[in-house]
Amino acid sequence: MEVVMKKRITAVLLLLILTGGTGCGSRSLIRRREIDDLHLVQLVGIDKSEENPGNQMITVASKKLTDDTVQSNSQGDQNNTGGSGTVPGNKALIASAEGKTLFDACRNIQTHLDKTLFWSHTDYYLIGEEAARENIVKYIDFFARDHEFHIDGKVYIVKGSTAKELIEKFNASEFYIVDKMDSLVRTAEFLGISEEMKLSELMQFIDIHFGSARVPAIESVVRDQGEPVPDIESCGYAIVSDLKLADFIGRELSRGINLITNTLGSSIVTVKDLHGENASLEIIATNTEVIPHFVGDDLTEVTLKTEVESNLGEIQSQEKSIFEENLKHMEIQQSEILANEMERALEVVQERGSDCLGICDQIRLKHPVKWHGYEKQWIDILPQMKFKVEVESKLRRTYELLEPSGYRGWK
Repeated sequence: MEVVMKKRITAVLLLLILTGGTGCGSRSLIRRREIDDLHLVQLVGIDKSEENPGNQMITVASKKLTDDTVQSNSQGDQNNTGGSGTVPGNKALIASAEGKTLFDACRNIQTHLDKTLFWSHTDYYLIGEEAARENIVKYIDFFARDHEFHIDGKVYIVKGSTAKELIEKFNASEFYIVDKMDSLVRTAEFLGISEEMKLSELMQFIDIHFGSARVPAIESVVRDQGEPVPDIESCGYAIVSDLKLADFIGRELSRGINLITNTLGSSIVTVKDLHGENASLEIIATNTEVIPHFVGDDLTEVTLKTEVESNLGEIQSQEKSIFEENLKHMEIQQSEILANEMERALEVVQERGSDCLGICDQIRLKHPVKWHGYEKQWIDILPQMKFKVEVESKLRRTYELLEPSGYRGWK
């Protein structure tokens, strides 16, 4: 009997929940939507308005499943909320609109579409350079706050143009822009020139690290493949200081950033062997320890001690040399190359007054009591802080061969 009563009570409670508790007509109930009536937004571009100072612009891209196009409407109202759609033949459905805020722009963009925008599939947030230079948090607060958006979507800053320009240029190619972004994410680990930054991680990093952050950067390029072909390329990092884009660190130094922050998955370092020919070393593991040096309570220096493990992936000389001597020669070169990249990356970060490397975290963990004396003034101290970089390289394997290919021992 008791079991029957419990089941009846459960059924009644479930019925109350499904009907909203106050009646079947409650507006809080989730309304069913047919997928054919939705545009599944996968990428969002965020910009300042170029024509109307003070306005903000949003551009959305979703997969084009048919040959139908979005209704184009370039005539806006007095707030200039005009939008536009795609043209036949492109891979993405693209639309854009302006508003006084991004929330306002998101509502305005709906007026130019024949279907309802569905935001929960958003995987990428692209922020134009000018918007990022004004205030990056100002332009992403809405997406982090609103329940419809995917906070694990990845954030990129567009170098040299607006997000809208990059999206529209790439849409002239034969590829879908979200597929291209997925490809950039996959290859970042192998090239060592970038890392993934989720929206939730960026907001947390900025809050903890004195308004500083490092955000992956991309740019629009044109490749010559018999004819000009638009493309998108990773171009290192955008350095954020005091909530604003302060500078860019290019591909040539971004590996140094990844080494300092222990986010380098793999990379190729080209060195010379004992005969002056090129050799490629594959980084397979790294570890950097941040070591603060105190004299009493005074922080005098910070040492970055990095250990790198590599494999010999290629050697272009056909001359044989003493195996151990050749490896040692290449290890020394790799250490010098990587130490130089780390030092130059540190210089840029210090000049911009940004703790985008999270140095403060390591100091706080090692000396929590002494850190209290530096916490409020850390950003002021950082530009003058003395850093020492030490890199030790170890070559572990040469894969299947010990001798160079083409070497003839009887010569």
